Amino acid sequence: MWQRIYLQRLKHDLELWIERGWVTPQNAEAILASASGEATVRRIPQLLALFGAVLIGFAAMSFVAANWAEISKLTKLVLLMGAMWAAYGATFVLERREHPAFAQAATIGGLALFGANIMLIAQIYHVNTDNPDWLLLWCLVALASAWALPSRPALGLSFLLATLWSFSATSGEGPVHWGFFLPWAASLALALRLNWLSGLHLAILTACAWAAFSIYPLTAALGCGWNEIVAIYLLLSVLLWLGSLRVSATSMRFGSTMEAYGIALSFGLFWVLQAMPPEHRVSGSWIAVITIGVAAVAAFIFREWQAKRLSPRDAAGLATLAGFGALYAGFAAAAPVLVPWLYAGLFLALSVWLVAYGSSQRSRFALNAGFAAFAGEVLYLYFETLGTLLDTAAFFALGGVILIAGAYALARVHKRVVNAVDEGSAK
Repeated sequence: MWQRIYLQRLKHDLELWIERGWVTPQNAEAILASASGEATVRRIPQLLALFGAVLIGFAAMSFVAANWAEISKLTKLVLLMGAMWAAYGATFVLERREHPAFAQAATIGGLALFGANIMLIAQIYHVNTDNPDWLLLWCLVALASAWALPSRPALGLSFLLATLWSFSATSGEGPVHWGFFLPWAASLALALRLNWLSGLHLAILTACAWAAFSIYPLTAALGCGWNEIVAIYLLLSVLLWLGSLRVSATSMRFGSTMEAYGIALSFGLFWVLQAMPPEHRVSGSWIAVITIGVAAVAAFIFREWQAKRLSPRDAAGLATLAGFGALYAGFAAAAPVLVPWLYAGLFLALSVWLVAYGSSQRSRFALNAGFAAFAGEVLYLYFETLGTLLDTAAFFALGGVILIAGAYALARVHKRVVNAVDEGSAK
């Protein structure tokens, strides 16, 4: 998916560069063919080898399971452990012979067999397999393999296993499972060391998954409601956005990815605040956490403003986004009826600001996200308000006119702003 998005962006840029005389049409075709062809050819053997390793792992498990009753315990252990160590031995040999794609496939095969061995050996000795610590052990072995080889597929598996371990340990009940961040942080450190962009995506997505299934434990621990947890998550998303500005100075790929997630999460969570029924259930613990979050956001905004990576207008926009997220509980207590309208108006204003932010930062994602957020909010307000005031025919007729007119206006404005950004980037 990311390769396709990259190629679409590259094709658009090449067309622009041809118009300005920076690249000849022949060179543009060669660049596009190289970018689309080499990556595909390079990845096909690795993908086929990975699928083959997984199939061999399933074959070994199926053979043992089919002949489980007839095989002695010693034979079972020899088969299971022998297959696993054979896979790791193949990894060593293939790595020495400079076949990295097949070495990583063998590593995945060994890890798959290791996970199968945990379950099958536990059955042999009648050990409880519901203990989530088995998943932790599997995760640590995958992480160690990723560091030793190094292996990106094994690293991706460690992210997924860390998430499964934390989910199994929590199951929506009990205390907050902070232990998740130990293997997660080690996996993220290796992803950054390997300069692996997909690893950064996995790190952010698995952290979001942890945050989603940790809502219940967090509300119990902090003595607050769902909306108050959303406010904390909003501050963390803004911090991710602010951190991307610093990272972009040294790594544009990583910085732009972090910024995209920060924007999407911040605006998505701010929208949730206006859509969810207002509630007021806070505690001293929640107030302490939200105060620390606000202080951290303020410090980051001040630092980026001093470094001239944020204009005063953009600093004010980010401060508004974070500040009104933190103040949600206060508004919900003082005027719960006005909260949806207040935050709807703020969301529209912040969407317009996001377009301006994208223009000043030369960020296509921020530009498109601003237009999408504004259009989505207008559509949401239309269905929430006029839908209850008009009969069905008038509702759909007026909605059609508004949608067509709005789409035309947004398309014109979007084209004008994007062209202005492209011209500014060329100077």
